[in-house]
Amino acid sequence: MTKSDTVKKYIHKFPNHGNRTIAQLVIKEHPNLFPTLDAARSCVRRIRGNIGKKRHNQADPELKRPNGKAGEYKLPKSLNKKKSVVKIPDGTTLILSDVHVPYHDVDALECALSHIDNPTNILLNGDAVDFFAVSRWDKDPDARDLAGELQAARQFLMHLRERFPETNIYFKIGNHEERWETYLWRKAPEICGVPDFKLSKLLRFEELGIEEIGGRQLAKAGGLWILHGHEFPGAFDPVNFARTLQVKTGCCTIAGHKHKTSQHSVRRMNDDTVSCWSIGCLCDLDPDYMPVNQWNLGFAVVTTQGKKFSVDNYRIVDGEAHR
Repeated sequence: MTKSDTVKKYIHKFPNHGNRTIAQLVIKEHPNLFPTLDAARSCVRRIRGNIGKKRHNQADPELKRPNGKAGEYKLPKSLNKKKSVVKIPDGTTLILSDVHVPYHDVDALECALSHIDNPTNILLNGDAVDFFAVSRWDKDPDARDLAGELQAARQFLMHLRERFPETNIYFKIGNHEERWETYLWRKAPEICGVPDFKLSKLLRFEELGIEEIGGRQLAKAGGLWILHGHEFPGAFDPVNFARTLQVKTGCCTIAGHKHKTSQHSVRRMNDDTVSCWSIGCLCDLDPDYMPVNQWNLGFAVVTTQGKKFSVDNYRIVDGEAHR
């Protein structure tokens, strides 16, 4: 390996180190390669194109680096990825949160689906699928059945499409759906990029004409923001989740996640009113992991025209919907 090849190896390994620092590393690990530190530093500068304009053409094109003079360094490329907001079309939107298939309440789900004929949109607003089998919590091995969960989820989505052939269906990724991707990250990172293992493929979104809304992606119906509720960092279980939404977002917002129906409104000094809602769930109210809770069954219907919207937030009691 030549002197230049050795120096290039160190430049590749430490691209952000200064010329002198790289030269010191080379001298330390290859004391006989250069007679002096200055000789090693000159080689680094030549490869990086920092040794003068006349010899600038001797620089390695892939390893060129500015001399550090004012104006030669540009801002680094950002890794930030902007998330688009999903705009729900005007009309009537049926919002179903926390169905948790296959631990859903069949009667409650039927009540919600029967409440409105041919809605413009149906939004499965997170945790439509439980993904118990791949959760990080301790679980009964005999109860783990990933294939069965996926089949039940596909059956539910196929039922929706067959029952509402003209309705726009949106599938929001909640914290329970995120269990699948997290499981792959931890247990099988090698297949994370394989299309056949993506949730949208497993649940046949394209085939069923279902639009996915990312777990950290926001949706909006008219002037109403729609979240699942897990977008806020940290664990909390407020008495009135709707009030928490108002405090944290400062906007008219509706969310699920907490399995509780609530509503909160405040009037601002400029006479604007901010109203927020939390939606009940459509799953088993007495799960083994939390047999004592304050959950309730429910769903919501949002009607929009332009920026205007109205919210009907329903509780389900004894199989009937009540506002």
